[in-house]
Amino acid sequence: MTNRIALVVDDEPANLNFLERLIEQAKFTVKGATSGKAALEAVEGLDELALVLVDMKLPDMNGLQLTSELRKRFPSSYIIVATMFDERELMEKAFGRGCNVFLVKPHGFMDLFRRLLSTKMEDLCSEGHTVIDQYGPRQFVSTVKATSTQTATTVAATVSETSELKAPESA
Repeated sequence: MTNRIALVVDDEPANLNFLERLIEQAKFTVKGATSGKAALEAVEGLDELALVLVDMKLPDMNGLQLTSELRKRFPSSYIIVATMFDERELMEKAFGRGCNVFLVKPHGFMDLFRRLLSTKMEDLCSEGHTVIDQYGPRQFVSTVKATSTQTATTVAATVSETSELKAPESA
């Protein structure tokens, strides 16, 4: 088995310690950091990073900024954004920045742990956007995409209908 490296970023030392131990149990080598800057320094020189778990609120940047930077550097990483805020708009932003999983604290850590133990990383990464909250894991469906699709369908139907209309005949 290759050495799977995980990065855990949380500004609360107790949370960081818990998450590091949890992910180590899933057979990862874990690097921990309490800030965005420390996280970027921790992965400097790495060619590959299998897993990233980022807290949304950090002292020097937010989790979305860090997610964007890490996604650029490690395009195949499995990135999890963890927060206490169960807000759809925040989910949209996180997935837009490149995260794979939006985890609502304090729920979901054991679901995540079970997924890490039982699933290959490449299978996890191909699952699409997932939300893990008090209801368990579920696929996230973007309202932005649905709205765009609905708008395109409506416009296409309108164009189709209007092209069938004949211009009024002149008297």
